[in-house]
Amino acid sequence: MQDRIQLLNVAVDIASTKTASNATIGYLKEESSRVVYFLNSETLLSLEENEDLRAIVEDSELVLPGTASVNASINQVLGHKRESFFVESFFDTILDYVVEMGYEILIVAENQDRFISIQENIQEKRPFITLSGVFLTEQEESTGHIVNEINSVAPDILLVALEEKRQLELLQEYRNQINASLMMFTGTVFYNKAVAEAEVPEKIQKLRIENLYKWYRKDGRLRSMFSNMKMKLKLKKHKRKQEP
Repeated sequence: MQDRIQLLNVAVDIASTKTASNATIGYLKEESSRVVYFLNSETLLSLEENEDLRAIVEDSELVLPGTASVNASINQVLGHKRESFFVESFFDTILDYVVEMGYEILIVAENQDRFISIQENIQEKRPFITLSGVFLTEQEESTGHIVNEINSVAPDILLVALEEKRQLELLQEYRNQINASLMMFTGTVFYNKAVAEAEVPEKIQKLRIENLYKWYRKDGRLRSMFSNMKMKLKLKKHKRKQEP
């Protein structure tokens, strides 16, 4: 798919939920390996200044918004509200199809706790889905070690849920060496969803600070907030330059 717009110099797909999910399911039916990359504001800002990494991400079959802020920014650049894209609905469609077809998913996570959070959140709604995991430990394995672990499983779907720098390193250096039919680089999408939907400890409920507790547990909360602000300011500046 190449129906894209420029968002801070990065080509991003403007596909609807249905169009993107149908295309992704189509990739699973093909023999070649495909990539779907989900962007947040932090990634956009880093890619804006890095031509090599930007080209590698843009070479993905789909480059989609991974956060509400990026999703809204696409409409801002377009100048109108496009047909809706909802990242959670997208993944619901893909995961339901995975269960139906009996595909295997391998999750690459920052650590064991995060893998377990993601795994439990997915399996709560889909108990029969086949999930396994690779995660970093205190030894901070090299990216090459992670790739060896992935290829020993050769999953149908590789769900990469790492911090942005490591995800980009994995894509840049090992794109053609990873043995997986579909690679989805999701960043914090699944972990933050797991945090948002997890049961809050009783003592936190008694204090009535559930929302604050969940916000605090989300990954990179302050960094994301400042990145969102910076992205919006840059988009406004870019728009003013284009105005007559």
